[in-house]
Parts: sequence; C-alpha cells; structure tokens
Amino acid sequence: MQMITIISNFKIAGSIIHSKEYGNGHINKTYLVTMSTNEKFILQQINSTVFKKPKDVMHNIVLVTDHIRSKCNHLSGSDYSRSTLEIVKSLDDKSYYIHGEDFWRCYKFIDGAKTFEQIEYPEQFYEVGRAVGKFQQQLSDFPIEKLKITIPNFHNTWKRFEVFLDSANADLKNRGMDVFNDIKFVCDRQQEMKVIIDGLNDKSIPERVTHNDTKLNNIMLDEKTDKAICVIDLDTVMPGSLLFDFGDAIRIGASTAAEDETDLRKVRFDLELFHKFSKGFLEMVKDELTEAEKRNLVLSTKIITLECGMRFLTDYLNGDTYFRTEYPRHNLVRARTQFKLVTEIEKKQEEMQNIIDELLQVV
Repeated sequence: MQMITIISNFKIAGSIIHSKEYGNGHINKTYLVTMSTNEKFILQQINSTVFKKPKDVMHNIVLVTDHIRSKCNHLSGSDYSRSTLEIVKSLDDKSYYIHGEDFWRCYKFIDGAKTFEQIEYPEQFYEVGRAVGKFQQQLSDFPIEKLKITIPNFHNTWKRFEVFLDSANADLKNRGMDVFNDIKFVCDRQQEMKVIIDGLNDKSIPERVTHNDTKLNNIMLDEKTDKAICVIDLDTVMPGSLLFDFGDAIRIGASTAAEDETDLRKVRFDLELFHKFSKGFLEMVKDELTEAEKRNLVLSTKIITLECGMRFLTDYLNGDTYFRTEYPRHNLVRARTQFKLVTEIEKKQEEMQNIIDELLQVV
C-alpha cells in the first residue's frame, strides 16, 4: 500500500503491476517498479541518516544531469536517452517526494543496460575507464560553485583518519582488541593520507566536479555491446579531486575478489585490469590533467582503498551504524579485504607507475 501511495505522487501513468528490491547498494533502499503501461522506474528512499540534507543531494543531481544532457543533445535515439539519469518529477514538480519523514525519488529505468559487481573480462574495464573519464570531460566546464556539499569531508582521508582514531579510542562496542592489528595497519600508513587533500588546499591539484563513488556497479554498460553508457548513483557528486574517482574505480575493478570476500587469499591486484581502465580513462582526460594529477594517479588507488577500509573499520567499531550489513562482522570482513588490497597495491606500485607513464606517452 505504501508503494502505491509513493509512486502515485510522481508524474507516472498507469498502476503498479510489480515491484521488487533492486541492486546491491549499501546506503539507500532501491526498488524496481513496473507499471501497467510496461514502463519501468527506479524508486529510491534516500537514506537521510547518511544524507542529512536530501534536498541538497537532489539539487546537485538535477544540475549535473541537466548539464550532461545538454552536452549530449546532438545525439539521437537511445544514446541520448541513456546519456545520464532522468529524474521523474513529483506531482508538485519537485525532484523528490516526502512521505512522512522519508525522502523518495524516482528515475526512469535505463533499458538495455547492466551493472556488475566484478569484471567479467578486461575490455569491460576499459569501457568503465572511458565512462568515468567521459563523466569528468562532460563536467569540465560545469560552474562548480553551484554544487552543494552533501557530505562534508567525504574524501578527506586525514579527517577520516581522525574520526577513525576517535572511534578506536572510544571503542563503544568493545571490539578494539579484536581488531588491534587492523588498527595498527591503518596507523602505519598515515603518512601518505594527506597528499591529495594537501594538493587541493595548496591548489597544485585542481578542484573539479567529481562523482566520489565510482565503484563498478555505478557504471552502466550496454547489455548487447558492453559499451559504456553512463555513470549512475550521483548522490555524492561534489567538488573534489579527479584522483578520488580514479582511485575508487580501481579499488573495486582491479581487485580479483568481491568487496566482502572472506578468503583473503583470493584478493589480488590485477595489473591487466589496471592497464585497461587507465587506458580508457586517460583517452578521455589526458590533455586536461595537471602534472600533480598525473604524478599521483597510482598513489590515489592506495589512498582511496585505505580510506575505504578505514571507513568500514570505523563503522564496525561504532556498531555498524552507517553501512548496511548482512551479518555481525560484515564491516570487518569488508575492511580486511580493502587492507589486503592495499598490500597488493604496495607490492605493484612501481609496475603501476610504469603503465601510467607509458599510457601518458601514447594515448
């Protein structure tokens, strides 16, 4: 009954014939809704605990999707219609609907597209790289001052570290001794945590419009051709560093295991996948990169992977209040997977830099 009430408050024809939970997101509740008109829609309840200003989130998404669509208005057919998310307005012409204390939004379902949790073959990751790079390219002239900060310090790794230390010291759930070695792992690597943030602060790394959550399942590929279509899940679009998006995409896509793999022996860093993504990405943005951005591409993969593991561990120490979990130690499993990946990156940093240096010469 609630679903009928919510969907009826958006500008959608027909009645619901089927709805189900959809996707594997950690934050929002997502549903795929099929209407009697055979149209499909993505209906999402925005997690207002995480996103404390949902109206600001939607403000950013409207601006960014409108800008991308304006860049693609010369295209025709499905390419244009699938170039970015398309918001369905509420009956009162807003980008969201408030039901009680809950914020809901609706997108048109993108037909003939797919997302995935792990790369099936290397060329897919090349397309993902192109998609992330194209997102940067399309927004390179966006007036960044119009964006709201939806989550302050989202990729400020040093701030994340300070919060992590506070959580470790407070040890609210008495889990600290169980994860002593994990805490030490993070503390041993604090020296490099400030590199990107310091670069943004002293302007050697330019501030750009960034997605900030470029994990694999936020990139849509065509079901038939596997060509990149668009980037989705725009909740964290904010001013930031291009290095955030590069590092986060590599963190997921170049790993040989799922984000919550329990067998750490399966967690390795695939250099071929790193090469494929980097090639696609640099083909789109190489000419716009500063020397500082080029120099820190490899380091960004380590920093963002470490940051993500630190966030999972922080949530575990705090009692699992941020990320959705499926079992009691889920966040700890996620953290240890990221930390294993950090050690893999550390072993291969020189080879990774050689790949970047070569690509910068040829793409």
